[in-house]
Amino acid sequence: MRTNRPTRGFTLIELIMVLMIAGIVSFYAMARLNDMGEVNAQGFADQVASGLRMAQKAAIAQRRTVYVNVSAAGSRVFACLDAATPTCASPLAQPQGGNLDLTGPAGLAVTTTATQFSFNGLGSPSTSSVVQILVSAADGQSFSVTVQPDSGYVQRN
Repeated sequence: MRTNRPTRGFTLIELIMVLMIAGIVSFYAMARLNDMGEVNAQGFADQVASGLRMAQKAAIAQRRTVYVNVSAAGSRVFACLDAATPTCASPLAQPQGGNLDLTGPAGLAVTTTATQFSFNGLGSPSTSSVVQILVSAADGQSFSVTVQPDSGYVQRN
């Protein structure tokens, strides 16, 4: 004798609906993940801010002038112990090894109000106005790093 027991599982319509919803969600997620320009710009702006803070702290710790150079053409920010702009005869070494030389990923534009400035032994910048470094992605999203004139405070906006 056969009894009517309820069957367990999903109906075909429920499975199709779940697959359709998952497909729509993955379509939008993949479109968002493929747009890495904003992520790269934000990450490079964070690296620049950290590098500038490190250059300022090195100037204070070593009680000497540290020069910061910004090359907009190559999306490059590097620090030197000498004032040579295109080449750096005495690069500032990082604690974890290597030199403080940051180059942004392809597709970023870097603009600045000062191509070279320095931090003195007290951590104050050599400029009397705000130094702003703007990192822009191809989609127009931009992030800025500013150095305050008197205190040398580095801020990432």
